[in-house]
Amino acid sequence: MTSRVALSTLVLAITAIASAGTSTCIGDLDNNGIVDGVDLGRILSAWGTPELDLSGDGNVDGIELGMVLAGWGSCPVPVEWSIVTQLTSTSTIALDATGATVKTWTGGGQGASVAYLRPDGSLVRPCVYPGGSLSSAGRGGRIQIFSPSGTLQNDLVVATSTSQQHHDIRPMPNGNILCVVWDVRSVAEQTAAGRINATASVWSEQILELKPTGTSTYDIVWQWKAWDHLAQDVAPGSVNYTVVASHPELIDANYSPAASPVDWIHMNSIDYNAERDEIVVSSRSWSELWVIDHSTTTAQAASHTGGARGRGGDLLYRWGNPLASRRGTTADRNFYVCHSATWIPAGMPGAGNIMVFNNGDRTGNTNDWAQVVELAPPRDTSGGYVVPATAAFGPTVPTWTVGSAGAFYGGPTQCGAFRTLSNTTLITLTSSDTLFEVDASGNTISTRTLTGSVARVPRYRMVNGLWIGP
Repeated sequence: MTSRVALSTLVLAITAIASAGTSTCIGDLDNNGIVDGVDLGRILSAWGTPELDLSGDGNVDGIELGMVLAGWGSCPVPVEWSIVTQLTSTSTIALDATGATVKTWTGGGQGASVAYLRPDGSLVRPCVYPGGSLSSAGRGGRIQIFSPSGTLQNDLVVATSTSQQHHDIRPMPNGNILCVVWDVRSVAEQTAAGRINATASVWSEQILELKPTGTSTYDIVWQWKAWDHLAQDVAPGSVNYTVVASHPELIDANYSPAASPVDWIHMNSIDYNAERDEIVVSSRSWSELWVIDHSTTTAQAASHTGGARGRGGDLLYRWGNPLASRRGTTADRNFYVCHSATWIPAGMPGAGNIMVFNNGDRTGNTNDWAQVVELAPPRDTSGGYVVPATAAFGPTVPTWTVGSAGAFYGGPTQCGAFRTLSNTTLITLTSSDTLFEVDASGNTISTRTLTGSVARVPRYRMVNGLWIGP
């Protein structure tokens, strides 16, 4: 555990330094590709303060001085890998800057979504578990972890008769793994929760934090369930009976997207913000993103109190489709099927904001177009989210977007985007096997054709021996 905490601290420090420039040196404080007297002067000016704390110990001292001197001179040319996971095969590959395949990992099943590099070069890959009892778009059920050398070291089955991992996962700095998991609910459970017209089982959602304990074993060290946070206004005898529109922190038990009657919520991405200890997920069916407090215990996550924000497992923030919280009309809607909700990490342009791929799968067949949206959620002085009295959560206008009518469209299936250390955004259109990169102004600077149906492509940069990325 100690080594994982130390690694997490170092990763955050490196990420904070390797920001919008091209630097691959911790000591390159101005990101000009060289460690020189300017960087030394900045360290000396910050001596005894936490301003340029590179080691994570809260103070600038001889450690930081040594780090600058050790990296003196020109920084190495960045080594970058784009990680491509094919949904139609068992392969995940790393592409270098020229597009050449430099490494291949072969898993035990077809990809479920995105594979992620850890800082040490190990790869965490979700894939299809054929023995799973639940089958829908994005099905997984199996998480495989490969060592830095490429050897399979963990093969974890996350599937039971009433639950199954699907779509996305997220490795955490502590070595654990967050994953979205279907949570089957019976007709009796639905009736007790005040759901109307319940005639068959429905798939709700849960989030599990897994701690690998062996080659094929793991502990569930934290859990959140959507079912614990339902609200409804049709069954007065149920404990969750309330005025739904007055509680945007709760999930309307009777919001029923027509596109997915069984796979009711259909989460398709998950990401973790270590600095805020919060999780963001996206729901395809609801066309929304949700933010959840991870600082809770599992018991608090099942309640409405506790955790750093005092809200338990209730939704801290939601955005994209105010119809789902009864706080708007169709005119207020922003997302029409969404995927790929991600936090922009520390050290990257827009750090702390949330980026989402809006598929733009609108009603009819003549008005479909996609957009990548970056949001800066309104926060109060304590760092919490501003909850309007009656309106939908802000902002009314995104911080940054790319895409407009007639520009690009990825279909209603998995697509997504990741911010890079070079202040570009990598966008994947799954249905057309297209990967393109845009600059901060939205101009396309490169385009590449992929094969094998790819959900999203994260890019990582080697910085002082560690892989840093989204």
